[in-house]
Amino acid sequence: MNLKYGEFDILERELEALAPMHQVAFAAACCERLYPHYDIYLRTIREDDWDGEDLFRVALDEIWKFLAGKKVDASRFRQLYSDCDQSYPSDYENVETPEGQRAADAILNTLELCLDPSVRQTILVAKQIYQTLFEYIDYLTCESEDENSEDISEEEIVTNHPFTVREMAKQSEDLQRLRETPTLTGEFLQWLRTSSENGGKSLLDLS
Repeated sequence: MNLKYGEFDILERELEALAPMHQVAFAAACCERLYPHYDIYLRTIREDDWDGEDLFRVALDEIWKFLAGKKVDASRFRQLYSDCDQSYPSDYENVETPEGQRAADAILNTLELCLDPSVRQTILVAKQIYQTLFEYIDYLTCESEDENSEDISEEEIVTNHPFTVREMAKQSEDLQRLRETPTLTGEFLQWLRTSSENGGKSLLDLS
């Protein structure tokens, strides 16, 4: 099985074959590839004297602990969701920081997923990746002003871009490994979490 950009019906079928905790694990791995965008955003606004805590990293780490078997009261996740939502430094947002917002939203979606696992909620996390790819690659295309691109649709450009091809291959690999792994062992979760690493860069090669 090879996922293709925007084919949410196929992703839905694949997720339906997974246990609820495996769906959370898939979402958490997606968040790890998006998280560097939020980290970039924080580093930028800290230069403008923002000194808040990175609660989104705290929340994502807590999600991995939950997957590893740590008993977490539902109220803890609700509190994390509320704290993260309130701590997001939206006052510093500008047109150059949409990726940071999407990374934060993906983590919020995954916190909700821990409380009430569902395929629909898992797909919301995946959609943060899809939209991130579309917006950034569309931006790159406009910047390059490639005359030949006028004959190709925006969706085709995004679908065939190396960033998208790599991300779809990674999601396909994660889903296959999740299908083949009935128990989320510590070793497997470590692989799932660290195999998303890209030399410290995001899925857009940003750091």
